[in-house]
Amino acid sequence: MGGATTFLVNFAGELIQRGVPVKVFSFEKENPLSADFQKQNIDLLCLDQKRMIFEDRLQTIMRALSRFQPTVVVTTLGAVSFEVLRYLPGGVLRIGMGQSDDPLVYAMMGHYAAWMDLVVMVSQAMKQRAEAMPEFGRVPVVCLPYGVPMCPAGEIPARAPDAPLRILYFGRLGREQKRVHLFPEILQQLVDSRLPFQWTIAGEGEERGFLEANMKPTLPGQVVTFAGTVPYAQVPALLNQHDIYLLASNYEGLPLSLLEAMGHGLVPVVSNLTSGIPEVVDQTNGLLVPVEQVAGYAQAILHLHHHRDELRLKSAAARNRVEKNFSVAAMTDRWLATLPASGQAIVSWPDHWRVQAPRTATNGFYYSKPVRALRRIAALVKK
Repeated sequence: MGGATTFLVNFAGELIQRGVPVKVFSFEKENPLSADFQKQNIDLLCLDQKRMIFEDRLQTIMRALSRFQPTVVVTTLGAVSFEVLRYLPGGVLRIGMGQSDDPLVYAMMGHYAAWMDLVVMVSQAMKQRAEAMPEFGRVPVVCLPYGVPMCPAGEIPARAPDAPLRILYFGRLGREQKRVHLFPEILQQLVDSRLPFQWTIAGEGEERGFLEANMKPTLPGQVVTFAGTVPYAQVPALLNQHDIYLLASNYEGLPLSLLEAMGHGLVPVVSNLTSGIPEVVDQTNGLLVPVEQVAGYAQAILHLHHHRDELRLKSAAARNRVEKNFSVAAMTDRWLATLPASGQAIVSWPDHWRVQAPRTATNGFYYSKPVRALRRIAALVKK
């Protein structure tokens, strides 16, 4: 779930720099970017889902919100986060944010439409799909795309015009959505070309073992490297070592890694998806591959190998597109232009909240008081 967390680091950090107080709350203990939150002086509270039941974590977050007295609350990613909307007092602007063009995401958000004052989607396609849902008939829907930190142009090293192309996949190693199981087929086409290349696969996921076992080129000059998890602070250096960003997904919202890569001048070779991609990638700055044409990814890479002037021009255009429209500053400007200049006065925050079963729960009895007590005991004895 790195994209949503990275968005929060970038957005909250920029707001704090502009003098806007921000706090971030998580219903889960693990946060791979905790050091990055700390570096930007973002107040972050992470709760242990293994030691605290859902109801107690919600109460803890609501009490922390009561002390903070927010004028705006943004919920992201999962249904647990959206549960907060149900317990906010009047006067708080309640925003639900969708970040993946996935039917499950739209269905989940629909459960909470009655407690939203505004719906934010990260692409125009997602905005249009949400507007077509009857659940959001009374709720305004806006498109607020991501933004990423910009690397100064002078810090991007020059790319040798005749060196082997350096390809990067940076993301979750999953079969569903990311379709990394297609990589061995793409690799075979590159191997068959007998041209030199360096392909780095950065990230973790359930398909890593499969990929390592099936991506072992043997010809000289053809290299595949598995970089594993890359700390966020080291991402700029990783990007600066590559020429092409590869993404073979079958759906996305707006890939944050795509924006980061293009901001460093990598040329995208990506699926021609309806959400997010058309707003960022076109023929001037990348190559779009029809989702069903798996052979197209390798063909696009080989085309760029043989047309280095085109690669250079697309690289410059890719960076310019992100700098103009998808920087952190541009993203924050869009958000602040959408939000009210000042919040309404909050009459009263309660001291206690009567937590109900989540709207998406299939078994309400699991959240009843007798079972709740047993779940607390079970959580305490866990090791």
